[in-house]
Amino acid sequence: MSNIEVIDSFLEKEEFEIIKKFLMSPRSQWRFIDFIVSKDEDKDKKDGYFVHSFRDLHPITLKDRFPISPNYHVLDGLMKRISDKVDFKHILRIRSSLFPRRNAQEPDAFHVDYNFQHKVCIFYVNTNNGYTLFENGEKIYSVENRLLIFDGLKKHSTVVQTDTSARYIININLMI
Repeated sequence: MSNIEVIDSFLEKEEFEIIKKFLMSPRSQWRFIDFIVSKDEDKDKKDGYFVHSFRDLHPITLKDRFPISPNYHVLDGLMKRISDKVDFKHILRIRSSLFPRRNAQEPDAFHVDYNFQHKVCIFYVNTNNGYTLFENGEKIYSVENRLLIFDGLKKHSTVVQTDTSARYIININLMI
């Protein structure tokens, strides 16, 4: 796979369980978004998902656009391991996503998170038949404790699961 790195068993069990327990418990506060990519591209779809924003910086000013999540510390182990693996200047955004089960697997629109050079890390919190799809047809399946790292200008798509009630991921955008 070109320009895509997949690391299984990325975190030690204890570090992983802290994140999983938080995201999959009622302690995690979720906000519903009624589109996946953008309101324009998803206007005919009736799907959406839930997000928990840990951090979100304006890509030009690098000022926080929203308050940092009071639960940011839950990600300490993950971000330490990512910083050992990826050389980056700033965290642009860290957002966890909860995708409810769908009846059929249809890719959402291909997109890039930002239109400038950056890295994307997707951390998969639970195993299911959902996956990240790239324009060239490459699929990276949701496997618990797996980290996917790729060039942020590489178009990708979310394919939501049909086999579990929810798909949990953490999307991390890094300025390089």
